[in-house]
Amino acid sequence: MTEEGGESVCWLDRVCPDCGLLVEDVDLPAPCPRCGATVPSDSQERPGELT
Repeated sequence: MTEEGGESVCWLDRVCPDCGLLVEDVDLPAPCPRCGATVPSDSQERPGELT
């Protein structure tokens, strides 16, 4: 039997909605270090997100 590697969680909530940077090691919401856009927390609605 082989084991599958990789992360078992989804990191999509940590992706900047404007530039696509993966924002790590900060508490969200936070400004994106690349473009300055706000990366919302998982509980906040994202622009363009269907509800």
